[in-house]
Amino acid sequence: MDEAEVRRRIDARGWGPFFNRLWVASGLGWMADAMNIAALGLVLPLILTELGLSRAEGGMIVSATFVGFMVGAVVTGKLADLYGRRTLLIANIVLFSGAAALVGFAQNFWMLLLLRFVQGVGMGGEFPIIGTYLNELSPRRYRERLVGLTSAFFSYAFALIPLIGLFLVPVLGWRGLFWSLIIPVVFAVWARRALPESPIFLVRKGQTEAAEAALRVIEAGSAEAGNAAARGLAAAARDGLGGKVKSGRTLLLVALWILNFFCQYGFASWIPTAIVQKNPDISSGYLLTSILFTGMIAGYLLSSFWAYKLSAKMFLTFAFLEFGLSLILFGLSSNIGPMVVFGWLAAAGYGFTTISTYAYTPLQFETRVRGTGMGVVTGAGRIGAITGPMIVGWLNPVGGVGASFIAFGVAALLAVPIILSLERHSPAEDQERAPRAA
Repeated sequence: MDEAEVRRRIDARGWGPFFNRLWVASGLGWMADAMNIAALGLVLPLILTELGLSRAEGGMIVSATFVGFMVGAVVTGKLADLYGRRTLLIANIVLFSGAAALVGFAQNFWMLLLLRFVQGVGMGGEFPIIGTYLNELSPRRYRERLVGLTSAFFSYAFALIPLIGLFLVPVLGWRGLFWSLIIPVVFAVWARRALPESPIFLVRKGQTEAAEAALRVIEAGSAEAGNAAARGLAAAARDGLGGKVKSGRTLLLVALWILNFFCQYGFASWIPTAIVQKNPDISSGYLLTSILFTGMIAGYLLSSFWAYKLSAKMFLTFAFLEFGLSLILFGLSSNIGPMVVFGWLAAAGYGFTTISTYAYTPLQFETRVRGTGMGVVTGAGRIGAITGPMIVGWLNPVGGVGASFIAFGVAALLAVPIILSLERHSPAEDQERAPRAA
């Protein structure tokens, strides 16, 4: 058995209960991550008031999470290529869920900074591994659907957290919200244990019996797809064109992810604050934020079912154009009505850009370095996640929160020429130009 055979057998499968378990289990993990991210943005104004912190210090706390993301992504990506995708997924869940509970006991700026960094290490390690895992277990024709359905859990978290906060914060304060975050992680760990290790990873490690057992789990839980086997062979050939980590193409991918995370996490971290500033009543502000984040759900689900009809270039380009223009219009809005409309569209753009980048990037690398490649580009991309939330504090004296959202929108539009450069050459052509790269 070799990797091409594994890929052919996976691509020959139709939809079935196994793929339902796959996206639900992976989605619960992403949901736990997103709830931790969204919770801080939701209650940050309360934290700043209770602990007597400045907005700049609040930005540093948010950014500390993404410093941890960067460390976790790079380290976990390499470890996942050595020890397996599923093993590292569960380890990261345990790490960030434990840190989440401790955040609720933080008494000062430095405690928050340290605990959010530790959370970030666990969360950052999980993101690229889920993307790699889904790509390796998905039939090619269902890849965008699986990534989309899984990523939709991310948006469910952003819509759900304000509703949880609406009931918990008045009773237990912001600390109670963080204590509650350990609950969905229990289900995520349980669900992940019901899934096999990636058979592509196992066969590359020479564990053919374990790979066969994993394939039997997939095949037993999915339908036969008829003539899909022939298409699977073609898909396997295309999937084999991924490049090496050390290449000019990787630098372009890093730039794409920096811009992507800059606008995504700047938007997600500060939009609750922007809404509350225009609508000071905390209950209605939380409700409006929850409504706004349903746009993210729409973006994920729309992508799941029609993205495969577009080329990678068209989907990526559309996603970043829509996201960028919506962010700029949100930043220019002065009334709560237009803010909710353009914020909803920007949230949908968040979903579009997530699906397009996570479905596109793993296949730009060879299987043997796929986890490492995803870890490197998403880890380095966290530079954008670090600076995105912080820019609000820097630009606030100049143009208020609105100026920051305009900056996020410009960053999204700058991703378009990078996409065009990436699509100009295939990964195989990059290998021909740099045959000594490793």
